[in-house]
Amino acid sequence: MTTHYSGSGDLTRSLELLWGTREQPTRGPTPVLSLAAIVGKAIEVADADGLPAVSMRRIADELGVGTMSLYRHVPGKAELLDLMLDAVAGEDLVAGEPFVERTYPDAPLLIGGWRASLEEFARGAWAQFHRHPWLL
Repeated sequence: MTTHYSGSGDLTRSLELLWGTREQPTRGPTPVLSLAAIVGKAIEVADADGLPAVSMRRIADELGVGTMSLYRHVPGKAELLDLMLDAVAGEDLVAGEPFVERTYPDAPLLIGGWRASLEEFARGAWAQFHRHPWLL
């Protein structure tokens, strides 16, 4: 069995996927799959059954498509892991939703000072690890 690690895939392709710099085709039929759907389903599988359960075949089955269809969007499992980590890292630690920058113009950190800020961060990280135990 091959072990896949985040960061072990094609660096150029991973960066294109993470930063969204790859040009999308303008002709042809509208794609049924999206990168966001693939990554979202992979995160759901990892949350439910652990990281070893994430495979291209399992994700394809969950999405109701052929396994090879995924490879048009993600070159391999290593890149999929990069995308999963990036998506989870983009969550707001407190809300568990995509990060939205919060501004506090009257306070350098949060109202309540550094201790409250650190406590909010720690509780958010704890909650994130409970939502996504495969991160550990």
